[in-house]
Amino acid sequence: MGKIKSAIITVIVTLATLVLFLFGVVSCGLPDGVHRYNSILSNIHLGSEFTGDAYTTLLPEGVITSEEYNFTVAEEGDKAAEYEETYVASASGAYYVDRDVLEGYSSDTQSAFAALASEVESDAAKLSQRISARNYTSYSVNVVDGCAIRVNVPTNFTYAAYTGNDVTSLTDDLLYASTALGYLTLGGELTLRNTVSSLGQWDSVSSSQSQDEHETVTYNIISSKYDISDIISGFSYYAVGGSYAVRVNLTSLGREVISEKTTAIAESDDTYIRFYVGGTSIINLTCESAITEGSFYIEASDEETARNYAALLNSAVNGGELALEYSYDEVVYGTAVSGENAAMFTAIAALVIFAALAVYAVARYKKLGLLFALMALLFCSAMIAVIYLVGTTLTMAGVFMWLLTFALFTISNFWAYESIRKESQAGRTIQASVKRGYRNTLAGILDTHIVIAVISVMLALIGVGEVAACGMVLLIGTLASYLLYWFTRFMWYTTMSPARDKYKFCGFKREAFEDDD
Repeated sequence: MGKIKSAIITVIVTLATLVLFLFGVVSCGLPDGVHRYNSILSNIHLGSEFTGDAYTTLLPEGVITSEEYNFTVAEEGDKAAEYEETYVASASGAYYVDRDVLEGYSSDTQSAFAALASEVESDAAKLSQRISARNYTSYSVNVVDGCAIRVNVPTNFTYAAYTGNDVTSLTDDLLYASTALGYLTLGGELTLRNTVSSLGQWDSVSSSQSQDEHETVTYNIISSKYDISDIISGFSYYAVGGSYAVRVNLTSLGREVISEKTTAIAESDDTYIRFYVGGTSIINLTCESAITEGSFYIEASDEETARNYAALLNSAVNGGELALEYSYDEVVYGTAVSGENAAMFTAIAALVIFAALAVYAVARYKKLGLLFALMALLFCSAMIAVIYLVGTTLTMAGVFMWLLTFALFTISNFWAYESIRKESQAGRTIQASVKRGYRNTLAGILDTHIVIAVISVMLALIGVGEVAACGMVLLIGTLASYLLYWFTRFMWYTTMSPARDKYKFCGFKREAFEDDD
């Protein structure tokens, strides 16, 4: 390759890599002094180790906190006697339970508390299954004092939102956790309703409050002789081409019943099937014609909404309905588990590792080391861009997977370099050494990448939560490592071609052999 062509390719690749890296990791204020550019890295959603989690405490009907009880007794004298007569303190005194609620279990207070705790434990297990179905990277569901449930889910903040540098993203991320908790903690059975009485002739009237606060009278369209699980076998999240939906899978009986009902609904004044959990309307299906297939789809506005709906509805239809009705005052957002500046310190540590490898590569391989540093920079930039585009949540374990694939990329290249060094010391030309060096290491490098890629696919497809996220990061890094391994060879050939002393370019020393006299 000629000097001019080599120089042009090298300059283009170098500039493109530097620009991609700068846009990927550097955030800064814009010249207008008002707006700010947030890098691609700062817009990747992070796990609770970096940005904290959101939590709330669910209280069954008739249970209040000690703070509410003590405030009422101390500050509102007219209600003090009433509260003291009405409520009984829990074992630790953190909560108070209405006597009427306890008497619904047993006349003996201790037995009643035990029965209440049993139901709360059962509901906590069902909540844990619902949240697990949401595929969060981390979460926790814990029973508190036998009469309350504390639920923790990731905030899903980006670093830009977490540090207050992206108000729009912060608003969206705040809704992410609170909306999920609002849906996933709903109690009650799943029912399918319509407002036309003749379509719900088998069941009594139900009432609910619509958004405009007017009463909406609805009727259960499924006969009381059927359980909802006789009609619907399950719900699942579905996405294709940027559209999101909840897939509803019907049983064989369900196909007959839903076909009959949707035929009538399509010709009625109300063409909606309303899916309710307890007294809350979750999602509506528009029936323009009869549904005769074994499954159908209900469109959702975005991915998170579709996942929330699917997790809640699938739980409700498969025996996961909560025994008690719960309420909570607010969702609290905690700080990062690993420290407020954990994300920044992790980024600095990664930068130090990169710098150390770059210095080592330059010291050992001279100009070839600079080329390796450039390719390593391209590897990191590509990883940032793809993780952002795929939408994977990056956790501490995910960062470890990232470093693991970076180590894979580094070792693959250094292995090839050392093999080439040995070939050149054996007396071959640099061109022949490169060919033989890459040929000698190809099988081992290819096998290693294939094995890691298979493991990563298994983790991504079979695993859930953080395991699946780590599998995705590992897969992205493995593919990037192998592709850039070959691109490194191409750039080596491109940048080395004009060099007069190719051994000096690579940092290799040619052994001098003398004939014996």
